[in-house]
Amino acid sequence: MRTPRRLASTILTLSLALALLATAALAQAPKNVILLIGDGMGVEQVKAAALYATGRPEGLAFEAYRVGRATTDSLTSRGKPKLATDSAAAGTALATGAKTNNGVISQAPDGRDLPTVLEVLARTGKLTGLVTTVPMTHATPASFGAHTAKRTQYAEIATAYFTGSRPNVLFGAVVAGGKGVTEPGARDAGYTVVRTRDELQAFTQAAAKSAAGPADLHVSGQFAPDMLPWEYTGPLPPDPEKKRKYPDHADVTYETAPHLSEMTRAALRLLERGPSGFFLMIEGGAIDWACHDNCIERCVGETLEFDRAFQAVMDWAKGRTDTLVIVTADHETGGLKVVAGRGKGAMPEVAWSSGGHTPAAVPVYAWGPGADRLKGAIDNTALFGVMTGRATPAAAEAAAQ
Repeated sequence: MRTPRRLASTILTLSLALALLATAALAQAPKNVILLIGDGMGVEQVKAAALYATGRPEGLAFEAYRVGRATTDSLTSRGKPKLATDSAAAGTALATGAKTNNGVISQAPDGRDLPTVLEVLARTGKLTGLVTTVPMTHATPASFGAHTAKRTQYAEIATAYFTGSRPNVLFGAVVAGGKGVTEPGARDAGYTVVRTRDELQAFTQAAAKSAAGPADLHVSGQFAPDMLPWEYTGPLPPDPEKKRKYPDHADVTYETAPHLSEMTRAALRLLERGPSGFFLMIEGGAIDWACHDNCIERCVGETLEFDRAFQAVMDWAKGRTDTLVIVTADHETGGLKVVAGRGKGAMPEVAWSSGGHTPAAVPVYAWGPGADRLKGAIDNTALFGVMTGRATPAAAEAAAQ
């Protein structure tokens, strides 16, 4: 018969063994982590796009991988039903696993920099990339590669990219608020600058054949001044009161600029050269802009191109067991409600309740190792631990030292 002391010792040994096993399980981030963020994309935005594209309410490619939903409150909006997060605080939650105040980029309320998933995984030897359809210094991509007290510090965010986090791939539009990523700044930081689809394809093909090590890869795709062109090019309802805030036309067209799905394919081809894997964030940023304008036509167009970017990811990832793919949103925009579908190829009847963000939970879709940890109702901070393989931000930072 075991003595109480021996029994206690056995229990302690088993507890330690289980703790070590749990730690080991958390210590392995997937080799490749791909996060797609539909800015402003709630459940109804997805439904509207699916109805237009397929005539069915659940017809988009990423909907086959629905695992749950995520709450999105920030420290500013928590406990205040009439308030909602912004992209800075929501991006920070996704990127760092920590809550902060609206308007803040990956800093705690006391001003401390919060390590981001991009930074943590880069320290483990992974290549990194940020891809967006809006300015590269806007809040969502900035949350992964910069730390600022105000989301409008666009020049500081650009400097942080080039002198701090240094993502290997940085694609999108250039200017926000008259400031942002510049060609001289990128070149001075050792980045190759590409400005068109043809230049991107030529660079990607050359890089695939290059003898240079993948860690030497740094490319800035500066494809438009302030936004990539709208995907929807059909007629819009009249706007006599000029309520639409966002431009009707970008300064470039898709004759020369790459679509989000094309930027995604190029980023994957460039980053796959990393022997330790990569982290890639892909943002459909103009979904949010369309919803701020309550423009269902542009919302649908941007969401469908976002779905094509997801399909490009899955075309690359299928058959692999070392890649985690997550699709979600930072928040919902517009309070959209689909009233009725009108058949494939016809815009659904919809209603909007807001011109801003709402506190609605957003859908989460996932595939690959760790996807099961995102099932059910979660908070948006939970994604950080799954992407880094660590339970907490502190554990992830300590492991990357």
